[in-house]
Amino acid sequence: MSDPVTRLWNPMLFAGALLAAAIGLAAFSNRASAQFCQSTASCLVVHPTSGCNSQACCETVCFLDPTCCSGAWDSLCVLLADEQCIGYCGATASGSCYVAHANPNCDREECCTAVCAFDPFCCNQQWDLNCAQLAGFACPGTPGTCGSPNAGSCFETHVSGACSDLLCCNAVCAIDPSCCNSGWDFLCVLTAEKVCVAGCVPVIEPNAQIEIEQCDQRQNDPCYATSGGTPQVIEVGRQVVGTLGRSEGSSSPPDADVYRFTAVDTDGDGIASISITFAASPEAWLVLLPDTACAPISAAIRTLESQLCVDAVTEPVCVPAGNYRLVIAAGNPPQVAVGPIGCLGSNQYTAKVTVGQLCSSPCANATGSCFAPHSTPGCADAACCASVCIADEFCCDTAWDDTCVGLAGQACLSGPPANDACGGASPLVVGENTLNTLRATLEIPATPKLCKGASISRDVWFTFDSEVDGPVDFETCGAWFDTVLSVYEGPCGALVPIGCSDTAFLCGGLNASRVTVAAECGARYYIRVGPKSGLGGEITLRVVTEAPACTSCVPDLNGDGLVNASDLSTLLGAWGFSGADLNGDGTTNAQDLSLLLGAWGVCP
Repeated sequence: MSDPVTRLWNPMLFAGALLAAAIGLAAFSNRASAQFCQSTASCLVVHPTSGCNSQACCETVCFLDPTCCSGAWDSLCVLLADEQCIGYCGATASGSCYVAHANPNCDREECCTAVCAFDPFCCNQQWDLNCAQLAGFACPGTPGTCGSPNAGSCFETHVSGACSDLLCCNAVCAIDPSCCNSGWDFLCVLTAEKVCVAGCVPVIEPNAQIEIEQCDQRQNDPCYATSGGTPQVIEVGRQVVGTLGRSEGSSSPPDADVYRFTAVDTDGDGIASISITFAASPEAWLVLLPDTACAPISAAIRTLESQLCVDAVTEPVCVPAGNYRLVIAAGNPPQVAVGPIGCLGSNQYTAKVTVGQLCSSPCANATGSCFAPHSTPGCADAACCASVCIADEFCCDTAWDDTCVGLAGQACLSGPPANDACGGASPLVVGENTLNTLRATLEIPATPKLCKGASISRDVWFTFDSEVDGPVDFETCGAWFDTVLSVYEGPCGALVPIGCSDTAFLCGGLNASRVTVAAECGARYYIRVGPKSGLGGEITLRVVTEAPACTSCVPDLNGDGLVNASDLSTLLGAWGFSGADLNGDGTTNAQDLSLLLGAWGVCP
């Protein structure tokens, strides 16, 4: 008896076995082709009949398991077809759809069909590089999560999106989001091979500006990781290059670099657009901030993150022209991380600020008031609009609501209006008058009481010197906030209320107000308006009258065309009060008597 090793490796026996197998295969192939491999059923689906729809695959499987051509095409036949049928659409043996290979077809049936609809060569001849690239577009996979242990290698194609290396995956998907949203295809692998390499160095432009501080120095950070530094001034449109590392064994604090630049307005609209490009070898972040000392990171106008030298670019943002700051640090915002060890190029970052004038923001063309809400985004004052939209992008993206109005009051008004107090009251004209209560205060001590039960949170003041004799309406009809309106006679400090309105019916608006006064020629009235609660904003105060205009003969108190004893009697009867106040000082006195006597006789 020969031993097993001798039998296994006996050249003659091995050659004989090969010859017998070859003869058997040839004989079987002829029989199978004619009798068994005529089925129309898929080679990758179990079915009750023998054979399948590919003669080559059928012959291969039936040679390995003849029962597949003498009985049902069962799960073992399907398994053999998947493992052995190179070139069959959908078989694992055909190779990944995302990788070029010498045989036609690939391992996903729906992908074969989709790609070959564009290029039949891929299923008839060879699945070449063009076919692999087409698969990336025509055969979307399933979304994935960067860093998941089951996500697959970043350097191999797979149906699911993302890959297992968190940093590499984030970098690739920053360049091509489809690599996380769809399959990790041939192009994703190529991208990973370019960016996911140790010690990458950002592309540095020839005229780049270099950070002033050296490794382990902390000279340009006034407050984020150290204190006492001075922001470095950089040029718009010129790249700046810096490092975030520190030497091994160094006790230096974390490194935050602060830069300052100027956004210039060249087209005269008061605003400019800012965009930033940022790339970093280590995991790092950048924020755009207003140019105020130690502005918190939470006040960021724009935030960028980068790693593995992948460029991150902000959308342009329209802002008021002026000075701004960049803060750059390692880690994740708003935390300033210690950063990598070493001061070499592998720890570098690059940043470049671009300033333009063609703002895509509604601030450039909006028409609505900044101090009243409207359904369209933006407002008419471009600089004010840009300031508000930095604080709340909703105001420029969707609509200018009452929150935007409140922000405009803080950002765009320097203080209370000139008519914040009775002593600074503004004159009214018959018709429409605009008022704004946003930065107004409430005059203290309190003036005479308002309407019964009414309250007011702030107020503005107006005067009306009557040039008519008869009814005059003062109204806020159509106002977008709840108003209270009062009318007074007499001088400031001794005002006498003669009318008040909290809510007027048939007036329109939100609880608007209307007061009707029986105005007298030459009389002065004080009008006080404000929101019942809150900040208020901009509204229209209308003065409406159809009363006849006063004659030029003011001392003619009874209107008979003569200044005579009858008028003198009226004046003396009103002495010390306002009933015959000819000069508008609120009191009938010697000055008024002098005016009457000077006009004695027939009115001109």
